[in-house]
Amino acid sequence: MNKLTKITATALFTLFLTACDKVADKTADAAKPETTQQAEMAKAAETVVAMNAEAQEKADYEKLLAWNQAQGAVQAQSQQKLQQDLVAAIEANDENKAKAAVEEFNKSVQGSIASLDALDVKSDLIGNAKNKTKEVLTLASELLVAQANVKTEEAQKAYAEKAMQLQVEIQSLAELDAQIKAKFNPAPVQPATEQPTQAPAAK
Repeated sequence: MNKLTKITATALFTLFLTACDKVADKTADAAKPETTQQAEMAKAAETVVAMNAEAQEKADYEKLLAWNQAQGAVQAQSQQKLQQDLVAAIEANDENKAKAAVEEFNKSVQGSIASLDALDVKSDLIGNAKNKTKEVLTLASELLVAQANVKTEEAQKAYAEKAMQLQVEIQSLAELDAQIKAKFNPAPVQPATEQPTQAPAAK
């Protein structure tokens, strides 16, 4: 992030020096009205801001990708351990072992959420993806804990509603993910298929 700040500062400083040179160089700009110079400076400043915003978004996207890869590996290991522990709990017919296994897995999910919270993201688009990811992880974590307590019909109904909400959030995250991927990793343009040169047969 410091690197980006330095780049931004350098770009603005360069813009400032260019503006100073224009004002100082009386012979080159004698024919230009002041309003034209101001318009050019404003346009140049807008370009710098747009470039910086794009660079910020790209940097944030790369951060989220790196987090996703790292946490994906962590969660894959945690899920594998959960499955093994649950199988062992079922074989031993021990409900406490099953609860302990779920609690341990849930701690790893909470760790992922905490690391996501610590991710410094400034752009709106990537910030939305970060928040949506957190919503999905939080809901999944809540469902995992609630699963053990579904004993009444009312609890079962509340669980089903939350499960439906999780499905909606997952779909929403998938759509946002597709939007971000399309922006940063656009699909290559397919070459146009050649049309047959043969004239249609006369009827």
